[in-house]
Amino acid sequence: MKYNHFSVLEEEVLSYVDDTKPSIILDATLGLGGHTLSILNNKKSVSNVYCIDQDKYSISIAKERLEKYSKKIKFINDNFKNVKSHIDEKVDYVIADLGISSYQIMNMDRGFSFNSENKLDMRMDKSQILDAYQIVNSYSVNKLSEILKEYGEEKNHYKIANHICKHRERKNIYSCKELSDLISTLSPKGGRLNSSTRTFMALRIEVNNELECLKEFLDKSIEILNSGGKLIIISFHSLEDRIVKNFMKYCEKNCICESTKLICDCKKKSILKILTKKPIRPTQEEISANPNSRSAKLRVGAII
Repeated sequence: MKYNHFSVLEEEVLSYVDDTKPSIILDATLGLGGHTLSILNNKKSVSNVYCIDQDKYSISIAKERLEKYSKKIKFINDNFKNVKSHIDEKVDYVIADLGISSYQIMNMDRGFSFNSENKLDMRMDKSQILDAYQIVNSYSVNKLSEILKEYGEEKNHYKIANHICKHRERKNIYSCKELSDLISTLSPKGGRLNSSTRTFMALRIEVNNELECLKEFLDKSIEILNSGGKLIIISFHSLEDRIVKNFMKYCEKNCICESTKLICDCKKKSILKILTKKPIRPTQEEISANPNSRSAKLRVGAII
């Protein structure tokens, strides 16, 4: 299968990678290897790259694309929250592109696409038990509604959850297309987004426990970065971006005492300087070439 693979905000990421001294990089969300390939093609001083992905099929594709740099790369098949289990040295850059890869969307077997007639799945790691099929067909109406509201920011969360639960009384909802078609009957036509977008995003986040894993990863990424090292994160929806933004703000603070306190006693020290006061967004040219990049936000911080 061929993929039209775009590395989102590629030039912007490259601009934060120095090429004047040897450096070690962690690509914490390898995907198909686009950002790592771009960095190795353009930054000759990079001495070593750790590449993590929990999807072993994505890793197999990335290995082919990165074959000429294989001596510089260590591939790790795991969730990025477990980064410290695999890396026992400090690195100079931690890069994470939190978007779902084109391989996962286009491969109908993976059960991410609205049009897939295969079983609902959405697992990044195919070895785990929980999948979208189980969630859609076994969660209570209230639990489904809560997920759609919290993770999908879906206004019609209860209406959609209730519609799903009533439908599955007659038969289980098997495929992505079946679920998408069911949701479309509740929504007005002609919107910019597919009416299932928020529901599918919420299910994917629940299946993969994405937000909790992101929080754990961010904490550990700070621990493995060298002084002066950079944390480079691309997010694609407001929940992820809020976590990244608040994490960087907390790390930058030199005090977390209540404003009413006259003397600081919290012992909090600033460990990071935010380099992007506002998130960097794709140019209109990039959005035209790759519409999927339109919601991307890049935030960068440097360890003090």
